[in-house]
Amino acid sequence: MPATPRQPARPVRLPTDGGSRHPTGAARLAAVLVLALGGVTACTGLDQAGAAGIADEALVSEAADRVAAADALTWTTTYRLAGGATARVVRAQSPSRVAYSWPSGSLISTPDAVTRCDGSGGKAVCTATSPDADQTIPASTGLITPSAILDMLEVAAIDPGVEVVPRETTIAGRYASCLKFGAGFEVCVTGEGTVAAFTGTVQGTPVEMLLTDYSSGTDEADFTVPPDAHLDDRRPA
Repeated sequence: MPATPRQPARPVRLPTDGGSRHPTGAARLAAVLVLALGGVTACTGLDQAGAAGIADEALVSEAADRVAAADALTWTTTYRLAGGATARVVRAQSPSRVAYSWPSGSLISTPDAVTRCDGSGGKAVCTATSPDADQTIPASTGLITPSAILDMLEVAAIDPGVEVVPRETTIAGRYASCLKFGAGFEVCVTGEGTVAAFTGTVQGTPVEMLLTDYSSGTDEADFTVPPDAHLDDRRPA
């Protein structure tokens, strides 16, 4: 479903210097932006107010705030991927869990395990590893995780050549604010902080996902290995 902008876009230049990696989420990005802004004022002699007007870092930090805050909520999202396939991302609390599913597989992260399932061969084969195992998802799935989006926002925020174009729109009946980072990528985030849309290249692979449904509940089945799947439990004894 095509998105319809509500207001004209306006280009904004991001900070052009400084920055290092910090803890995850919006706090990490905010620290990078503060350092970047400080680098600009120190090197050019611009006063703080003038530099802030050029950088307008609030656009990026607000998007990061929303994405990071969504980790503390409970929700289920359904996406249409490039080519028309469907994927789901589900987040639950008490305990904190997240599940990603796409046409050929899934990843389930709970306090007990990180479980990856591959259903490309017909019957699903699932591998359970320790709960602190890698939770990245290959770009070939057509999905990108909120954590990966936060990383991309951080990198874009300190890129000297990046121009940001914001817009507001409605996706799947929900308000969303979008940021387009030059020719790199565009991300749209709902008021709740869930990713409403993403278009860009990840790990050299084009990724395009669009929200088609959002609900504030979850289904326990999303966090459960399919009953007919073969489970290879590789967790330490």
